[in-house]
Amino acid sequence: MTEFDADVLVLGGGPAGAWAALAAAAAGARVVVVDKAKAGSSGPTARGGVTLWNIPQGRAREEVVEQNHAQGGGLGDPEWMCRVLEETHRRVGQLVSGGFRFRGDHVERPARVYLDGAKYLGRMRRSMIVAGVRILDHHPALQLLTDGDGMVSGACGVSLDDGFRGWTGRAKSVVLATGGCAFLSGGAGTDVDTGDGLLMGAEAGAQLSGMEFSNAYSLVPCGSPIQLGGAPAPVVFTPDQMMHFATLYDESRAVLCGDGSGSRAQAFAAIADGRRVYAALDELPEEIRAELHRHGSTHPTGQVPLRAVLEGTVRGTGGLRLAGMDCATTVPGLYSAGDVTTREPVTGAVSGFGGQNGAWAISSGVWAGMGAARFAGTRRRLGKARPVPGAGLGDKARIDPRAVVGLVQEHTLPLRRSYWRSDGSLRDSIAELDSLWPGAEFDLGGKGSDRLQARQAAALLAVARWTKYSALARTETRGMHRRTDHPGAAADWRVRLLSGGLSDVWVHPERAESETTAPAPTPA
Repeated sequence: MTEFDADVLVLGGGPAGAWAALAAAAAGARVVVVDKAKAGSSGPTARGGVTLWNIPQGRAREEVVEQNHAQGGGLGDPEWMCRVLEETHRRVGQLVSGGFRFRGDHVERPARVYLDGAKYLGRMRRSMIVAGVRILDHHPALQLLTDGDGMVSGACGVSLDDGFRGWTGRAKSVVLATGGCAFLSGGAGTDVDTGDGLLMGAEAGAQLSGMEFSNAYSLVPCGSPIQLGGAPAPVVFTPDQMMHFATLYDESRAVLCGDGSGSRAQAFAAIADGRRVYAALDELPEEIRAELHRHGSTHPTGQVPLRAVLEGTVRGTGGLRLAGMDCATTVPGLYSAGDVTTREPVTGAVSGFGGQNGAWAISSGVWAGMGAARFAGTRRRLGKARPVPGAGLGDKARIDPRAVVGLVQEHTLPLRRSYWRSDGSLRDSIAELDSLWPGAEFDLGGKGSDRLQARQAAALLAVARWTKYSALARTETRGMHRRTDHPGAAADWRVRLLSGGLSDVWVHPERAESETTAPAPTPA
């Protein structure tokens, strides 16, 4: 067993985790970063481009906040949006002054900054090393540690490079930056996004918010390097980016999206009906065309065949609920940043693909790191701490984690399960997923790599249940949450939904927080 101490322990080495580590180190804290893979070269950011909000203070920023609030179904918070824009603009300036070069001249869309993800994360890793941050690669965390008062006091996990030997890191505060959950759908770099941080936080008592807005899909080229299990070279575009340029057609050449008509919903409907969908290759920028040709993703007719990929909370909105402007969660000593955190204050009921997600990773990372460092400074010493009991951590494997993952994917990946929802389909999914939870909670486990796979399967199942229960509770259509049996937005549903629980999942409106927590609707 490897043991180490820190003032601030950051779980996850993506952009949010890196900014959190740098902010905590700048505040004088001793910082350790543990990453499931290799910090600075794994995750969705490392596999593509990144877009950031970069809007100077003034009327343009005010207009963006107003527009963003309206597009998000009124669930966002203008104050948070302004804070994110200000923090991101400041940090972009910091990168520029440090010599970082951005792609393009940004003449057409000056409110956006485009970064090469791999170079960006490489720069962040070097900055952490210079700042004295200790980085432990291939050290996935499995459980949080808490003291007798329920205060988070570190984490424990396994080392992949040391025969899955256990490690324990004691810390005065912890930042969760483990990424979201994409249900192992095959999205670029999302193989590490299995909802681990969401499960660890919930097991420690943290609440979640906006889990019904966790059904973001993207359109990607068939045959592209966006596939599970491989290690493809970074792509020069982010999912859906090419769709902003090209017209989409079905196999009959009917226009589905672009050319001033149609919508992305029509493209998804066509795919769900079994029709093929294409993008017009000649309308794409030369840089993207070359990349598609390199990976063999073009059709002989000069079209690009597309497929739908679920990216869940990675591009969705739901995550751990924040209890303060410093990105503290509802559990003392635990902070949260990036995709594992709810983005409702910034994006509301829609995805933050237009630059909000990248900006949120920076700003929430900075605030969480600073908040964690301040909290660590208030704790003189650490008392006894124990791992929080967790699902899927049994000594023996009595069920195959692949069976659990398969059932979860059956009820999450198909468009007709997540992109469109109804009372019947949601109750059917809830019944199936709930029936699996007791076995997954106590019969998943094992040694070595089996232990890690079991834990991931438990996390995927937990996240799927929170999303389904939350979607069932919101009886309207708002943002990315689409109910075929409730097609319109309802005025009385302009409220955020909190959720949580493991054996018994609960959901209730945020406005009723002071009331007794009521369980979510259960299948008849």
